[in-house]
Amino acid sequence: MSRLAPEHFQRYLARIERVRDHMRANLDEPLDLDTLAEVACLSRFHWHRVYRAMTGETAAQTVRRLRLSRAADELAQTSRPIAQIAERAGYATPAAFSRAFASAHGVPPAEFRAGGMHAVLSQAIQEENALAFPIDIRTLPRRPAIGLVHEGPYVEIGRTFERLFSELEAAGLIGHARGPFGLYIDDPDAVPAEDLRSHACTFTDVALKPPAPLEPVEAGGGTYAVLTYKGPYSAMKPAYDWLFGTWLPASGREARDEPVLEINLNTPMDVAPSELLTEICLPLED
Repeated sequence: MSRLAPEHFQRYLARIERVRDHMRANLDEPLDLDTLAEVACLSRFHWHRVYRAMTGETAAQTVRRLRLSRAADELAQTSRPIAQIAERAGYATPAAFSRAFASAHGVPPAEFRAGGMHAVLSQAIQEENALAFPIDIRTLPRRPAIGLVHEGPYVEIGRTFERLFSELEAAGLIGHARGPFGLYIDDPDAVPAEDLRSHACTFTDVALKPPAPLEPVEAGGGTYAVLTYKGPYSAMKPAYDWLFGTWLPASGREARDEPVLEINLNTPMDVAPSELLTEICLPLED
């Protein structure tokens, strides 16, 4: 991709982003290839090949992944019957949904709902158990990074990460990337979802001055309480609720007025969502 002239690459990248945004906004609608080709303003004969070459997956795989990710969020955050979640995800029967969900997430829906880390954390919140999970008090060095601004719901930051790495590839900087992380500025319980501010970032081996819309960023520096969360990003809210509402008040520590870091130890490209590992790093006063 980086061999394309920048202006040509940006035009194709804009089409990919437009299609992905359309997918996310219309997951309950039919998303056939002809419709997506129209959104991309590309020939339906070539659209599928372009999309797969630029994203590493087919359009159908993207839609399936997004619907199953939403289903994981519904399983973790609601009591909606599994049959309803299955139907909304586009599966004719709960059995078909269960097979697809287990293939994507590593465990069947019922097991995920009852036994994921989100469920254990929710129970710990109810019991006011501040010792339910180990917290590592750690000094993190300040490190150079590159980021992209994300505005809107935190659960949608995945699309900005996708764009981040596409932009790095186009700028010839992908070889400097040393691991993704997110910077989360606002409290989602206090700020409307559409106004939330965050950054999709990657650490870099050296400080760089990237071309717009990429921005240089520095992250880390100081003391952090680190909770290692295992599971899909969409089911992470109980981890924040426990960390801020149960562990922090019982810890005797004070939070520092800086954004929370989410450091991704692996990615959805490497492992199933149930095996994702994320370090939630809460900045603390020394």
